[in-house]
Amino acid sequence: MSKQTRPPSQPNGSHSAVGYGNPPVHTRFKPGQSGNPKGRRKGQRNIRTVVNEALNQPITIREGNRTRKTTKLDGVIMTMVNDALKGDAKALASLITLLRSLGMTGEPPEAPIQEPFTADDQGLIADYFRRHGSTLQQPTDIDGKENPADSTHSKKTKP
Repeated sequence: MSKQTRPPSQPNGSHSAVGYGNPPVHTRFKPGQSGNPKGRRKGQRNIRTVVNEALNQPITIREGNRTRKTTKLDGVIMTMVNDALKGDAKALASLITLLRSLGMTGEPPEAPIQEPFTADDQGLIADYFRRHGSTLQQPTDIDGKENPADSTHSKKTKP
């Protein structure tokens, strides 16, 4: 025997199926309405976000006779700079370390150390180019001249 259910009638006269996963229309969530309005906030708080929020909180500082609002991070930096100007060695060392880490000291960046090719390296490179059908070019200076240190490995032809 088959069991037939008749859908309940709606106030406007239309019929819709009601059952598992299909609640009555009047109890459904409206568009944009959350099923758990007091639930967990979006986003995960990690140490970076906590520190960032703490350092961006506003504070009021007094400079002479006037007061102004700034962030805690700005206050810490101003305190560090003022203490360094007063001669505090620790504040000066911290300030210099901060400036170096931000690249603000005006020093040129350290050039990577590139060691010259050894005879073994040259042999490996030549073998690679031989197998792949290319020719080996000798290393050149910035000026486009051949490197004098590598002149023992190159074969020079006179014009």
